[in-house]
Amino acid sequence: MKKFYKFLKSFLFISLWLILSSFLTQYWNTFHWEYIYLNFRILFDKEFWFIVEKILLGFDIGYWLEKALNFLSYEIPKESFKYFPIYFVLKFIWIKN
Repeated sequence: MKKFYKFLKSFLFISLWLILSSFLTQYWNTFHWEYIYLNFRILFDKEFWFIVEKILLGFDIGYWLEKALNFLSYEIPKESFKYFPIYFVLKFIWIKN
């Protein structure tokens, strides 16, 4: 019976947390776009990247650096915010005596 209550607590927490985090994702999209991405996007609009592309025989390293920055500054924090609390709360629920 104790495992059933732990399972029920886990299920309810995960359900509520994913619903709440889906609403907060909209705010994260706006915050990231206005304050992070657009500020760093200026770096990749320079003529320097066109010169580097010509030197590298058409390989556009600026594009790939921009995509890496977008992944590191948007996707990783968003998914961490979503799944780290689930991990820690489930660990607390199931390890607790």
